[in-house]
Amino acid sequence: MADMISNANSTSIETEKVQRMLARLIMREKNNLQTREKSDAQMVQMIKKMIEEEVQCY
Repeated sequence: MADMISNANSTSIETEKVQRMLARLIMREKNNLQTREKSDAQMVQMIKKMIEEEVQCY
């Protein structure tokens, strides 16, 4: 069973899912820093999209 954190607004967060998403984001950001394939604005959009996809799956 995944660890859950609840806040005052009764929103629960699956810490395992957050850690996995954070690791993916860090890897993509690190890769982009080396390749300069995407601009900062493009990276922001990619990160937003990843977060939105994860929230929709929840």
